[in-house]
Amino acid sequence: MRGIVISKQIVYDPLGTRYIKVEIVEERDVPSPIIMSDSPEVASIAREVMPLVTQIVRSMPFTGPNRITVPRVTLWLTDEEMESFGDLDVGDYVEMELGGGRLTLKKA
Repeated sequence: MRGIVISKQIVYDPLGTRYIKVEIVEERDVPSPIIMSDSPEVASIAREVMPLVTQIVRSMPFTGPNRITVPRVTLWLTDEEMESFGDLDVGDYVEMELGGGRLTLKKA
């Protein structure tokens, strides 16, 4: 999966050890509304009206882009571990792969 770094901050544990907290989210498209009905008449009307409703909602100024962010990974790294990623910063995209009991992260 592909993620984006949204937060990077320095934190200290109770013993005073310095960590860098990195939060990664996955961006997903907002699904379109779903209308369920047993009536064929309602289903027919919904098929005709839904494209209009969707376009109206997308054109409204208070709605954001048609993407949502889903929290995926929060890392607590030491300075040395952070250096192994290179120049990882807020806004950077990363490729995440989970398999075999292992999480692999690569800067995209």
